[in-house]
Amino acid sequence: MRRLLSVLACMMATICTGMGVLAAMERQATVARLVVWEPKPGMAKEMEEGYKRHLEWHRRNNDRWAWDGWTVTSGDRFGSFVDGTFFRTWPELDNPVAPAADAADNAANVLPYGSIRSASVYDELFELSNLRPEQLQLPLMTFCYLDVAPGSGAEFENLIGKAMATGHPRLPHAVFRSATDASRYLVMLPAKHPSSLREQAEFLSRLLQATAHEGRANLVEHVHEETARHRPELSYAPEGRLP
Repeated sequence: MRRLLSVLACMMATICTGMGVLAAMERQATVARLVVWEPKPGMAKEMEEGYKRHLEWHRRNNDRWAWDGWTVTSGDRFGSFVDGTFFRTWPELDNPVAPAADAADNAANVLPYGSIRSASVYDELFELSNLRPEQLQLPLMTFCYLDVAPGSGAEFENLIGKAMATGHPRLPHAVFRSATDASRYLVMLPAKHPSSLREQAEFLSRLLQATAHEGRANLVEHVHEETARHRPELSYAPEGRLP
């Protein structure tokens, strides 16, 4: 009996470990897609109203992806609008809801009033992130874009991972690597109150300091940071599902 219990315990441990590995693999596979919109001169309100109509198209077509929207409130892209879907998988990206009809509705309702400034797909670096889906809806979001020296991505990720382990490890954040440019990274930090922006600044400063090298050029060649306000009325969540 004792031997049987021991065998069963080992089996359960193996099963739990396997489930944990599978869950981690699934979690590591998440992808984010972000689009930055720039309203045409004097048409910010019209673009927002058009975007609302476009979100209704997603609702009528039972889109299972959630979409969050932010208005940039600091930096040289002030007034731009960012929309994104997060925690997707690569296979999901192959099957968006009615892509041709989606593009046609977008062209009819949003593009007359705004231009797409950039469209990007990012791999989330799960081991460097702790962001939960519901934290995307916090009132503020800091977007920090970092361009690193070509070929230094692995070193960059290793260094900021060590820095995260020693400073503000509980601060909500997610780190993404561009799927089309291995030298481009994005760090997203949501916040409930403006006072949290100071802690975020310290967090980002720690990461940058960790990548600085004496006697050679820094790994990070360019940093672009901006703060944005979450727009619940310009966001979409399918009923009964998060994200």
